[in-house]
Amino acid sequence: MGWFWADSPTPTAPPSHRAFARHGAAPPPGCPMHKHQNSTDAMALPPSACPVKHDAGPPSACPVPQASQTATTEPDSQSTMSKLNPLNYMFKNLSQERAPSQTHMLPLEREPSTIPRGDGQGNWEYPSPQQMYNALLRKGYTDTDVTAVESMVGVHNFLNEGAWGEIMEWEKRFAGGLYKGWRKCSRGEQNFEENVKKYGYEKEVEELQPSLVRFQGRPQEMTPKAAMIQVMGWIYPSKFQ
Repeated sequence: MGWFWADSPTPTAPPSHRAFARHGAAPPPGCPMHKHQNSTDAMALPPSACPVKHDAGPPSACPVPQASQTATTEPDSQSTMSKLNPLNYMFKNLSQERAPSQTHMLPLEREPSTIPRGDGQGNWEYPSPQQMYNALLRKGYTDTDVTAVESMVGVHNFLNEGAWGEIMEWEKRFAGGLYKGWRKCSRGEQNFEENVKKYGYEKEVEELQPSLVRFQGRPQEMTPKAAMIQVMGWIYPSKFQ
């Protein structure tokens, strides 16, 4: 008994078509090598064609409609912040026109300040009473007494001038640094002028010309003094309220 795959029968190869031709016999009708076609059948077959249909649809075009593309590339309307002057956060062209419901005439003259501009173009100008009133209406204060606007502008200008005076006094003492400021104030405020002459800072103080770059309110930021008072209020609530 041999190996188990040696017992399988040997496959018989099918007769070759050459054997039929050699013995003069006709091949079987199912042989694909000797199946003849009629000339009419050969002519009926369609010729080979390009697999791409050239008339399947309209010519290729840009998938993005030009109308929508133009609409998306157009700049949006300017926002309110883009219309403001970054130096003072006010509109570049403040209206001097009289309000529709205004019952009292207001002056249109603008008073110049003593505060130099940071860009070197003279001094800052305060708004006119008419501009102040228009700004109040634009912010929603429609119940403002129009007859009191001139007094409001006067108080506004006075406070700004006083604040700039305080800034100038600070700059005279500390514009040159903390060390110079300490020497100028080492004997108190009453001896400031004497210390300036003593240490030779007269020219530095006289030629001091600070300027205001921009107006910017920071109501959400706490000053160091306010933070210290708040901490003292936590520690001594009876004395700091």
